[in-house]
Amino acid sequence: MEEVKIIDLEDGSYIISDEIILNNTKYIYLTKENDMMDFCIRKIVMENGEEFIDALDTEEEFDRAMQVFLQKHKQDLENFN
Repeated sequence: MEEVKIIDLEDGSYIISDEIILNNTKYIYLTKENDMMDFCIRKIVMENGEEFIDALDTEEEFDRAMQVFLQKHKQDLENFN
């Protein structure tokens, strides 16, 4: 059995599906615990030596983070179909 990390956001609990570092920023890919079709991306920011979860700044940032995720999981996605 695989252990999963769960975090709480303003609209519910999410499973951390993946973490990817892109351009010195760590992105976390989240799937809602009770709705596997509800997916979002957040980033980790450092403030005063502490990590915080933050929203992405732009659509372009979302697109870059999504492209890296899709490239990383390309084989899994092809096998899923």
